[in-house]
Amino acid sequence: MGPELDDGFTEGNVETSEWRTPPLWGIGLSANSQGGQMFLLHDGRASSIEEAIELHGGEADNSKAQYLSLTPKEKSQLIKFINSL
Repeated sequence: MGPELDDGFTEGNVETSEWRTPPLWGIGLSANSQGGQMFLLHDGRASSIEEAIELHGGEADNSKAQYLSLTPKEKSQLIKFINSL
């Protein structure tokens, strides 16, 4: 996830900059189950899927760059798809 998301807390023998992304199934229901807001990433700091993508670094740099290179319409279509999961 890179130094941008490193919170300095360890879990077992995992480095502070290592987190496993859980499956995204049900992510479109997140706001409804969290009082109308989204709290994404390992520490809840992202309030939208877009923000969560943009905060990533490290191994996700290439994926983030590809997302940022999409047109507004393509980004909208991707977010709509993710919300359908």
